[in-house]
Amino acid sequence: MATHLVTGRAGAAHVTAADVGSLLAGIVGAGKYVLGTGDSFSAEIVSNNLIKIRSGDLLNQGRHIRISNDDYEECEIENGSQGLNRRDLIVMRYTRDVENDIETAEVVVIKGTPAESPKDPAYVTGDIIAGDLTDDFPLYSCLLYTSDAADDMQCV
Repeated sequence: MATHLVTGRAGAAHVTAADVGSLLAGIVGAGKYVLGTGDSFSAEIVSNNLIKIRSGDLLNQGRHIRISNDDYEECEIENGSQGLNRRDLIVMRYTRDVENDIETAEVVVIKGTPAESPKDPAYVTGDIIAGDLTDDFPLYSCLLYTSDAADDMQCV
């Protein structure tokens, strides 16, 4: 049977993450959105190697991902290479494990390549709605400046 009454009583658990994701994608859009809740995933540079991603909600192709208002995620940025700059990306990574059909999300740092004029590193662009297993939602591009004195960082 192809028809599935999602919000009706079925006598057993039957609402899936795909059901809710499809509904949210239909209402809000199938793109990637940081919502205006909490701290909207604001980045706080704690030190040259540590960034805190504050609270917020996002929708990634219908999947709702959240850092609660009283919490944050820490991201560690590796030291740079002397005399070269580097761009790292901070992304919210969605993954689905095929074997157990479990979906997860985590904040991940994707390290770039040191260069005089660095570019953002590659990241995974997946289609969650079509069944892709991984998708990265870029939150910040961090430019790491390395000099004789120390590392300095700016995230946008």
